[in-house]
Amino acid sequence: MKLIIASSKKWFKIDKKLYNQHEVMEITKSSELTKVNIDNFCPNFIFFPHWSWVVPESIYLPYRCILFHTAPLPYGRGGSPIQNLILNGYTKAPVCALEMEAELDAGNILGKFDIDLNGKLSDIFIRMNMAINILIKKIITSYPKPLPQKGDVVEFKRLKQSDNEIPKELSINQIFDRIRMLDADEYPNAFMIKNNYKIEFFNAEKSGETLNCMAKISLLNKDKAN
Repeated sequence: MKLIIASSKKWFKIDKKLYNQHEVMEITKSSELTKVNIDNFCPNFIFFPHWSWVVPESIYLPYRCILFHTAPLPYGRGGSPIQNLILNGYTKAPVCALEMEAELDAGNILGKFDIDLNGKLSDIFIRMNMAINILIKKIITSYPKPLPQKGDVVEFKRLKQSDNEIPKELSINQIFDRIRMLDADEYPNAFMIKNNYKIEFFNAEKSGETLNCMAKISLLNKDKAN
């Protein structure tokens, strides 16, 4: 079987057993996901563990394109699902495999795998990585019956870098969640602005009402400081 794995983030790692059993092409850049490249390879499936760009109809209509989204769909369609779920008090969520279609995160669901949302974002990514590999194996072994999403649609807004600033008057638990939900490589850290300094936080640990973490302090405007 021929498989394409298109992932724009480094946290996803393909199970090495897939290489032994199938012909796998990895794509990490939007410039590589072209109709010519896809047609030349002629895959049975194209999987999108994490993809930051729009996939054209010329690819997702003729090929079986499967994306992965962590949220209890149709609740949680849209951007920054992990962060939005944590901000809304979720401690667990399903990683959903769904058929790609024109409407964002609206496709039929092929499978789910529940994961824990505790710990740093990098820890959550490890669990997502395992879940996605399990779902990929199930899909290529025996294509499940696609099931439509049921329930009220709730769309998430993708967080911007400015949204990573920690608001004032939060509890220790809320500050802890704000730090840990962004603590992973390739992601900007939660931060506060104090005078002319930006203080970024990571590696947070909480004990009761005490929060310990590492911080990076940088000068925002050198001219103003002088």
